[in-house]
Amino acid sequence: MQIIKRCSVFTKKEAWIRGSYTVEAALLIPLLTGVIFMFLILSLYMHDRSVLAACAAELAGKGALKKYETEEHLENWLTGQAEGLADGKLLLLKLTAVSAEVTQNSITIFYEGSSPLLGGLKTREEETARRLNPVNYMRNCRRLEKLTEQEY
Repeated sequence: MQIIKRCSVFTKKEAWIRGSYTVEAALLIPLLTGVIFMFLILSLYMHDRSVLAACAAELAGKGALKKYETEEHLENWLTGQAEGLADGKLLLLKLTAVSAEVTQNSITIFYEGSSPLLGGLKTREEETARRLNPVNYMRNCRRLEKLTEQEY
């Protein structure tokens, strides 16, 4: 028995088909890599936006609980707390500005962040909480109850 070895010589059609796979791969791999990279960057961006929104909501709630503080003192305290609360939690963005605005009836916390990737992603997150005075609220509720109980 004689064993015939087949040479690895391709016909022109086979060589053309193999070459077309290489060209297709050369076009698709960078495109797919770019899409995956953009998806990863946008996922990190959305994560950081939600972290900043959660930090702002948490601080606005904490500030609303301090009902007997002066507005200036509370604003300074919240600004100091805001800087430390987001440290170490952000994956893509860097904080560019943090501020708090306190009025007699509300507290608003602002976070601003940016990243140089994808043309400079920027965000501004803010949350507001009402400053309630529970003593006045309870007094008004009791007054309302007395008014409704009175018979004419």
